[in-house]
Amino acid sequence: MKEQLKMIFFTILLGLASSGILVGMDAYTSDMIIENEELAFKKSVLQAFEINYEASEIIDVFSEKITRIEKNGYDFYESESGAVGFEFEGSGLWGPITGFLTLEEDLVTIQDIQIMEQSETPGLGGIIAEADYLAKYKGKVFDPDIVVVKANDEENAINEVDAITGATGTSRAFETLLNAEYDIKKEALVN
Repeated sequence: MKEQLKMIFFTILLGLASSGILVGMDAYTSDMIIENEELAFKKSVLQAFEINYEASEIIDVFSEKITRIEKNGYDFYESESGAVGFEFEGSGLWGPITGFLTLEEDLVTIQDIQIMEQSETPGLGGIIAEADYLAKYKGKVFDPDIVVVKANDEENAINEVDAITGATGTSRAFETLLNAEYDIKKEALVN
């Protein structure tokens, strides 16, 4: 019985020590995690606005070149060129997709898209976050919507983008997400 009490006491003591270490590490790293998330966001915004920067200057360049505008409950970001961008978030095929969309001054032409987080299948739907795929959206127009089409040899219309081969579901989900977010954010921005 005495051995069993020692074992129970030791287990409780070990659990308390482990918990204390984990709580301490969380307290120690939580501010760093927030700072890193903020830097990653600012980096994505600068990339979406096609603004060059050095890694050590992200905060200064962001403060100098980007203006945050809060309108109708949403945050918008404007560059010196007059381009406007906003963060978007919604459902992909397998999980949430979060990104940043930048529009030219006309508010219908896509300047750039950056994907910050996604949960799509690596090598298939995960292509949605690759620069080569996202480059296909540059210069496309929400007229009236962005339309994802089956890839072909013909030139796409001004509002059409080729779907990802083998990931039609992800492509369609991304199309729906972009159009829905664009409609909501444009309405908030212009009113």
